[in-house]
Amino acid sequence: MNRRWRLGRGTRRNWLLPAVGALVLIGGLGWVFGSRWVAIQRTGGELQALRADVERLSQQIARLQQELAVATRPEVVEREAREQLQWGFPNEERVVVLRR
Repeated sequence: MNRRWRLGRGTRRNWLLPAVGALVLIGGLGWVFGSRWVAIQRTGGELQALRADVERLSQQIARLQQELAVATRPEVVEREAREQLQWGFPNEERVVVLRR
């Protein structure tokens, strides 16, 4: 036991496995958290688009509610029936003028 200890062939490679393990661990953590960051950014963009859709649809609902409130008046109902549905009163004669 009076020989001095020195690095031998087997002891030089003992650092290789922990180093590779550390690199794999760091790479794995980077991949997990990096992909999570990408997903968060993508979701943030989708959230902004959905908020814009909600705002647009809210304005459309308000406009349609105003139209519905006006549409209950009889003159509005008659006008829409004549224009969109081409309806008329019974025994009403319609004259169509064709111009050349």
